[in-house]
Amino acid sequence: MARKAKRQRRQGQRRKTEIRTPLLHVRTGKQRDDIPDVLGIGHPDDGSDYGYDSSALPVKPREHHPDMRRTRPTVRAIADYLGMEEAACLICRRTPVERAHVVPTQLGGSNDVRNFALLCADHHAEAPDVADAESFWAWVDHAELRDSPDKWLDAPGELTQWLQRHGVRIGVGERERPAFFAAVKHELKSLYGWTDSDFAVTDWGSLTEEFHQVLEEATGRHFGIEKKVSTHAWAYHMARQRMNRRE
Repeated sequence: MARKAKRQRRQGQRRKTEIRTPLLHVRTGKQRDDIPDVLGIGHPDDGSDYGYDSSALPVKPREHHPDMRRTRPTVRAIADYLGMEEAACLICRRTPVERAHVVPTQLGGSNDVRNFALLCADHHAEAPDVADAESFWAWVDHAELRDSPDKWLDAPGELTQWLQRHGVRIGVGERERPAFFAAVKHELKSLYGWTDSDFAVTDWGSLTEEFHQVLEEATGRHFGIEKKVSTHAWAYHMARQRMNRRE
């Protein structure tokens, strides 16, 4: 009996309570039994846009010495690397998908599987073309929160009805297409944390000059798209950071 009790205590010590989602991983030090049957994830009630702080994004290691692979990996290989059972867009979970470079090859990115994401054609066309892997993944997380209702568009009818009964919005519908700089400003605020005061006090003459240097040195064009909201927002943010470091 003493051995049995001791074994049970050891097993109890090894038990962990763990919750894992694409955006959150919680693991406590001991077993708990008050985990809810349903975990509701929604937009915050504090007036913030998407409730996402890009500065809090943990650093995801990327290769520092990419290999000389000349061909792109298969969609299946990328899905396996990303831990996905089925290949689907990382943002809206729809198919078919395209192989998207995290850092474009013309900006120094490799054809290593670690330098790829899976995106649908629409989100691939929106993704930033920048020499910054962490900012690419931050944008993916931001866009996933923004377009989260689209994940349920292809859900079975019974699941769709259940979601609607529980107040889940299905499909974002047609997003408004604001003027280009208005869209850039919105992304600077939503993703990079800019405030109205930041826009008011910025020396736009100096910032624009720095912005064009960043745009020329560390961004590219994809699908012949000269201007992308995500690319320009990143370039403005990097330009302001470079100016702040020099002050």
